Amino acid sequence: MKQLARQLGDGWKLRRRLRQASALNFAFSERIDFLNGQHWDQLAAPHGLLMSRDYWRALEQSGLADFEVRYALAYRDGAPVAAVAMQLLEVSLETMHAHPGPRPEGSLRAALAQNLKPRLRQRLLVCGNMLSYGLDGAAFAADLDPQTRWQATAEILYRIRRAEKLNGQIDFVLVKDLDETAREDSQALGKLSYSALETEPNMVLPLADDWRVYDDYLAGMTSKYRSAIRQQIFKPIEAAGCEIGVMTPEQVDAQAERMQQLYLAVQDNATLRPVTVSAAYWRRMAALGPERAELRGLWRDGALLGFLLVLKNGAEITAAQIGFDRAAAKTLPLYLRLLHSAIESALAAGGRRVIFGRTALEPKARMGCRPVPTSLWIRHRQPVLNSLIRRSFGIVQHEDAPTINPFKK
Repeated sequence: MKQLARQLGDGWKLRRRLRQASALNFAFSERIDFLNGQHWDQLAAPHGLLMSRDYWRALEQSGLADFEVRYALAYRDGAPVAAVAMQLLEVSLETMHAHPGPRPEGSLRAALAQNLKPRLRQRLLVCGNMLSYGLDGAAFAADLDPQTRWQATAEILYRIRRAEKLNGQIDFVLVKDLDETAREDSQALGKLSYSALETEPNMVLPLADDWRVYDDYLAGMTSKYRSAIRQQIFKPIEAAGCEIGVMTPEQVDAQAERMQQLYLAVQDNATLRPVTVSAAYWRRMAALGPERAELRGLWRDGALLGFLLVLKNGAEITAAQIGFDRAAAKTLPLYLRLLHSAIESALAAGGRRVIFGRTALEPKARMGCRPVPTSLWIRHRQPVLNSLIRRSFGIVQHEDAPTINPFKK
């Protein structure tokens, strides 16, 4: 009993200490160029493209109506120790519920839905990037201990939330996306009324060291899966006279509106779509340069049938946003051919793994992707709702990826 009391007392003291203001100093900004660029780069450089000032500046210039950006630098004794990139969004409750499911009459969930129905738009503050997969919104000095780094992050989010009252209440705060290591590292957030929620796994394809070109990847597969790819994906595409390749900046500029149509055709069919990009986004991504961003187009008779944005982040290559003609996709495997083009791009760039995200788990597993458990931290401004998020609110539901190994043993 004494040991239990001591543990409870220690936990209460830790919680109280975490809820106090840290000894750090902070600089906040609504534009990445308003902060000290050298200090930002010092912290963000190891994280590559997705924490770079060039990338976030491109987002700012993309005319995205769905969200605004915020930034912060934390200092200890005058030295930068934490860089945090955030997004402010307005989302509807329906887009937050990927799989709403039935709401039995008289249930808490039914009551919440009814009570919140008049306020369909909810404001969301995100530490991270809703357009990427991974913890792409926080970078820390190597010598900053986990408790201090996440206390600093929580304080930054709290200060932003309080400041944004001038523009209306922020309803939810999210920290995304965390693998198992990052989730363990960030346990201090659990002491600050954040709830950890598991999402769909991030599908990641490791690339073997001896793979240099796409044919090496195919050669590593068993004949069953290799034949399926050739016969079911490549053969129909080639028979239809389709071609796939890297789009030039001039092609992107000329095709941006068409790309937006193809992208929206995919977005409108998605079950979870909190963010929608604009046509200017494709131009800004192309302007990052082919060594960092590549738009791969799939054409037939001069008409663009589909495209995929590939982001190059050193050894990590991300298959980001995709768009394709849904009418043509009824007879042609456009989606899968575009996904396989990301592998071609990754190998050409010397990448060691390809990030494919959290959708279409089975097709990606057949490509050789492995599921990486992923979670986020979430907090609601109202204590009652905050305490019920994990048990009753049902914001995130997920399925498990199948276990498939298409490669030779």
